[in-house]
Amino acid sequence: MTRMRRINIVIDAELDDRLKREAEARGSSKSAVVRECVDRGLAVPFDNGLRSLPVFDAGAGDDAINHDDVIYG
Repeated sequence: MTRMRRINIVIDAELDDRLKREAEARGSSKSAVVRECVDRGLAVPFDNGLRSLPVFDAGAGDDAINHDDVIYG
């Protein structure tokens, strides 16, 4: 078995209740459910959308894209 590290997280009561019910339904611990969910979530590469933004061209005059509008809407 892989050596485990202890970490602390903070979640609200509703999420903790849902986590407890899920662990009980699986016959597992809350820690095991959290590990599985984190592992599954990290399997998908994080994409913050910045790679698909058009390049801001400061010399484009009126055709320039306002990056604040693109990022923040």
